[in-house]
Amino acid sequence: MRILLADDHDLVRDSIEEFLKRLDHDVQVLHAGTLPQALELARQNSELDAILLDLRMPGMNGLAGLKAMRAIRADVPVAILSGEVDPDTIRGALQAGAAGFLPKTMRATAMLGAMRLILAGERYVPELLVADRAEAAGAPPAAAGGSRLTQREREVIGLLAQGLSNKEIGQRLKIEVVTVALHLRSIYRKFGVSSRTQAVRRALQQGWDG
Repeated sequence: MRILLADDHDLVRDSIEEFLKRLDHDVQVLHAGTLPQALELARQNSELDAILLDLRMPGMNGLAGLKAMRAIRADVPVAILSGEVDPDTIRGALQAGAAGFLPKTMRATAMLGAMRLILAGERYVPELLVADRAEAAGAPPAAAGGSRLTQREREVIGLLAQGLSNKEIGQRLKIEVVTVALHLRSIYRKFGVSSRTQAVRRALQQGWDG
């Protein structure tokens, strides 16, 4: 697995690289400190699985940098990293084609879960934007479903967000696989979803880290 990580702060890149290496034992992270460097690496490396761009690094010029990267690597999911998490910024990035918007304040496991969604071809939307949409529509925030989970259900969804299978969750919690399935059914109902992927997305949007 090869991921291009572009951010103008060495410490941020090093920290995120440590998170990304937990995705797989053979993850290779390519570093860039500016958009021009990122574009050059993207051209030179045909086999990229994902690209992460800092929204405010040199050369980005707002979302113009995202559009420039997508123009040369439309085959690779490009996600935005940012310390800014206001809904307008997130919405603008997603509308410009970002595969996800990753706040730099995310916990490690939540970021890994978000990356797994992106690598699987899904889009990661932070809970902040989900809640903003719900409020605009006059609906209760999605987080309300999570607040009704039992302690065991919280443990199950936390492990699910880490990528564990039903069997692995059962082994970790020392419960039967059928019991895991029952807990998941209850979680789906409370979250208002119908699949594992949707449940994980909802959990990650709410900042769950297991």
